[in-house]
Amino acid sequence: MNAWTRFQETFRTAVQSIGSHPLRSVLTTLGIIIGVASVITVVNMTTALEGRIMADVKQEGTHTFFISSWVPYSRFKTAKVRRMPMDFQTIREMREIMPQILLASPQTNIFSPQMAVKAGSITRRVTYLTCVDENGLDLSNRELECGRNFTATDRTTRAPLAILGAQIAEDLGLGPGSLGKHFTVAGQTVELVGILKKHGEIPFMPAEGEDEDSAMWGPDGMFFVPFGALRELARPGTFDSPFWRLQVDARMPVKEAEATLRQNLRRIRGLRGDDADNFMLESNEKAVAQIEKIGHTLMMASGAMVGISLLVGGIGVMNIMLVSVTERTREIGVRKALGARRRNILYQFLIEATLLCVAGGIIGTALGMLLGTILAQVLMNHLGGVPAWAFLSALLVPAGVGVLFGLYPANKAARMDPIEALRYE
Repeated sequence: MNAWTRFQETFRTAVQSIGSHPLRSVLTTLGIIIGVASVITVVNMTTALEGRIMADVKQEGTHTFFISSWVPYSRFKTAKVRRMPMDFQTIREMREIMPQILLASPQTNIFSPQMAVKAGSITRRVTYLTCVDENGLDLSNRELECGRNFTATDRTTRAPLAILGAQIAEDLGLGPGSLGKHFTVAGQTVELVGILKKHGEIPFMPAEGEDEDSAMWGPDGMFFVPFGALRELARPGTFDSPFWRLQVDARMPVKEAEATLRQNLRRIRGLRGDDADNFMLESNEKAVAQIEKIGHTLMMASGAMVGISLLVGGIGVMNIMLVSVTERTREIGVRKALGARRRNILYQFLIEATLLCVAGGIIGTALGMLLGTILAQVLMNHLGGVPAWAFLSALLVPAGVGVLFGLYPANKAARMDPIEALRYE
């Protein structure tokens, strides 16, 4: 009998042994199933979350930059920072120095926790209004379902107009037929000129109907007014130092554009040498990198989680295999008396342990794919995916666990004295 035939016989015997106790086999692999299903679910959901956020970020384009006078508190700890506004004059000078800036759009928010929006008999509360110019919606990739965008004239005349997100418009009973209709916000009358296309909920934010302010979350709950409008509701200085979106010529490399913007901003603001930046400059490329970093961190955390689950599962496999060795002591004695070698017994029990763990890995992968897909669609409205390395790990790691935790029981069976084994009752 050659080596391949002996292996086939050993494999067949191991499969028969597992099949003779189906319930025990399923319970033995439960730890492996839970561990693998958990990690596949987490990987699937992490991929979906990353994909959803990345899609939103990339919509604005990698050549969109964000500038404001806001400075993180940590910078004040390490350097002396001189506060200065990011006003229109600064941006005008920037565009004169750097003709590659194609568009510059200011944005600010009017905050108030008690702003009641009333349309007919329906009243809703909003926490803030977003003030943008005629380029604001385009630069943030907000598409209109109906109506029109703001114009330069709306901005210069500070016209009391409104463009609503799909959800807040629906909550207020406003639709395409309501264009031109007047309603009030905090007692100020505004005219509806546009409604945005439905975007979908942001993951892990309050869902529709969870609370009275649920409509405010995400693009579907946004309330846009022309930049400079409704100053009566704004705090002093709200429009003096807005947040800016700059769109740079796509032919200019992102890193070069960012370095040039930073250099010019420092020059305009009178910063020299080692002076700390008294402004914030970010790009979508940096935001994409941060999201990817968060995704990798979540993946590593899921790896630690599955490691604990597989350790528990491996201990369970070892325990059952030791019980199996004890139960089959006479069978081992008979096989040895009929000529079975030590390595044949060793291989049989190792194959049993490995098959149990691999089977658990396959079942866990299937469950994880199903559960992860359902949760990703429900929570994030975005399909995820499982990379090839996760599939390979779901098979190879349990196989390694089977070998590692099956080695001791298999070695114990292989070392049994055939005479003592035959005497075992």
